Amino acid sequence: MSYVTSFDGTRIYYETYGQGKPLLFIHGGGGNTICWYQQVPFFAKKYKVIVMDLRGFKNSPCPVELNHTRHYPADVLALLDHEGIDKVNLVCQSLGAWAGLPLAVKHPERVESLFISGSPTPAYSPQTWQILTNAGEVFDAAGKDLRSKSVGWNRQNVEAHPEMLHLYSCIKALNPAGFTARTMQSDDVKIHPEEFNNYKIPTLMTGGSHDDFLTPDSHHLVAALIPGASKYTFENSGHSPYFESADEFNRVLAEFLKKTID
Repeated sequence: MSYVTSFDGTRIYYETYGQGKPLLFIHGGGGNTICWYQQVPFFAKKYKVIVMDLRGFKNSPCPVELNHTRHYPADVLALLDHEGIDKVNLVCQSLGAWAGLPLAVKHPERVESLFISGSPTPAYSPQTWQILTNAGEVFDAAGKDLRSKSVGWNRQNVEAHPEMLHLYSCIKALNPAGFTARTMQSDDVKIHPEEFNNYKIPTLMTGGSHDDFLTPDSHHLVAALIPGASKYTFENSGHSPYFESADEFNRVLAEFLKKTID
């Protein structure tokens, strides 16, 4: 359990497990370091696994004015430098892609591979930006996030395992208030098509066929924007396959890593 101080003084919390090539898991808007509990033991047998709290989440609090997605890549770079890691393999869930994809595009020398799950990413197109806008409207009349009422999940999985949704809600509740999804659509975080010129990072875009928080095919749209990206669909999962279909998620990620870096 460690902290690294980023460029603006924000302290970023992270944990490391195991030894081997570095594998950094970056959570989504409902997560933090704990959400990867089904991945850490599995991958720490072979890799140096790192999990972090993005700024503004759980153990990485920051002032509201500094709580912006534009700072995520710099926070990751600070962590890598602190750990003496020249090149990292990134696993990004949803919001986590605002850290991982800009890093791969702007600092390709620091990224060995990129695995993205359930994310429209900051790769700009009118379609992906509309998906982001729609996702920001998933609230009931009282302003409560409808993802706590199974939006974004395979409803059959929720019915069979209500404890899964309860655990997810408990993990999310550890995050302080203050993050706003509007920062995901700021002009300065958009990655435009021309910025992908010469992009060569091995990239796998994945998503769940039951993802009605975004759309079931949003990962296909993003894969088409990233040169050379491949894609995979978790047929039994919604927005969070790492949580909902962990065995399959771990297998697909392990196969991707074996193919690209082992």
